[in-house]
Amino acid sequence: MDRLDMLKVFCTVVEAGAFSRAAEKLSMSTSSVTNHVAALEAHFKVRLLNRTTRSMSLTEEGRHCHEQALRLLADMGELEAGLRASDTRPAGLLRVDLPSVISRRYVAPALPRFLRQYPELELRVTVSDRMVDMVEEGLDVVVRIGTLADSGMVARKLAGTRYLCCAAPSYLQQHGWPQTPEALDQFACLGFMNPRTRMVKPWRFGRDGVESSHIPKGLLAMDHVESMVAAAQAGGGIIQQMSVTLDPALQEGSLVPVLPEWQVAGPDIVALYQPTRRETAKVKVFVAFLQEIFTT
Repeated sequence: MDRLDMLKVFCTVVEAGAFSRAAEKLSMSTSSVTNHVAALEAHFKVRLLNRTTRSMSLTEEGRHCHEQALRLLADMGELEAGLRASDTRPAGLLRVDLPSVISRRYVAPALPRFLRQYPELELRVTVSDRMVDMVEEGLDVVVRIGTLADSGMVARKLAGTRYLCCAAPSYLQQHGWPQTPEALDQFACLGFMNPRTRMVKPWRFGRDGVESSHIPKGLLAMDHVESMVAAAQAGGGIIQQMSVTLDPALQEGSLVPVLPEWQVAGPDIVALYQPTRRETAKVKVFVAFLQEIFTT
């Protein structure tokens, strides 16, 4: 058996979570898939999968093999895509990681259009808000919000954000409008609680070139942004979040701006990719697609 084929089958088994599902995806028999994995284990002289009749899991050696295989197959895909056609049409496997709010509200609804435009691309998207190792996880493009440590990756700005205060029209009609950040202490404010420190994040304000921070008093703080937005939409009080989170609610009118003259700039939304993959067609068209989303 070809070792590259064995690695492809092994990665498909890991991704599918079962030999039978991998066989269906690869249009192979289950016994053939099993033989490919067994042959790979025999070649490396290690067990890659712990399997019973009811469950399957990676061994430590299996995890290492899977990580390395993903990189190898991604590089092979790029090589094939680069040599397949002289016009360097985007093709092959593209692995992307997106923050949850970016994926759900902006990117996912536009992906069918992107794939219709580039039918030779196969897209694999993971959604997370954690820091990822692009090389270790075999990712081509990662989108993140905020200032990033120097990682040696190419960073392309997609959009800026602003810190906005908002509330539901029903809440403001009942309780009135604050005129200054200090006046927020007289209103119900929904705070964002840092998931790691469990501390409520200060709200940021700026006017006439002077910035300040303030932690409004409030009975409710949450560590999940979209739940906060839902509580505010239900009339629970005033929130401050980045515009990328609040824009859809503002556009539909379920939230309206509060203290708009005090808003300040927030972190940028950026696309990250490895310098060695900067010129690949698939990365180029996907980053251009992301820029189009945030400029329309």
